Amino acid sequence: MDLRELLGMLDMPPGESYYRSRIPCPEDERVARAVRAFSESSPGRQAVFREAIDGVRAGLLLVFSERMAALAVRMESGEPCVQGLVAASLAQEGDPREALAVPALHRRSAEILDIDNARLFDEAAGRTDLSGAHWLRDVRDADDTPEDVGYEEADDGEGFRYERAIARQPRHRY
Repeated sequence: MDLRELLGMLDMPPGESYYRSRIPCPEDERVARAVRAFSESSPGRQAVFREAIDGVRAGLLLVFSERMAALAVRMESGEPCVQGLVAASLAQEGDPREALAVPALHRRSAEILDIDNARLFDEAAGRTDLSGAHWLRDVRDADDTPEDVGYEEADDGEGFRYERAIARQPRHRY
């Protein structure tokens, strides 16, 4: 898959539909394929991909990361957290401030699952580029909770989910 196709997978119509959709949904797999392709790319291709992450694509990656933190709890598996952390490490390039909130969700999911938090972050660091690995190292041991960064644990009728608590205001365009 060429870079244009890969980036095209991260171009979805703006709105709340992806954020509010069922977990998992077809769009999750679409974004997951792009994140996996980034992880499997050469360092040079990763650098070009990272450079192309603007605020809109970063927002999509952060919503995906939030959803993966919830999916990990639903599936009782750390693998979705690892993929979500790789996405967040990539999104921090386009939206560094917003990206800082998402790791708290993954730390909480690891706690719920009784999985070593450091192991998840280290595994994600091994699947991203150097910039992403440094960022993951820096946010791994923070002590903020989902509530501290404006989220609450919820049940959407189908299972566990993180929801934005502050007046239920959308943060991203997705």
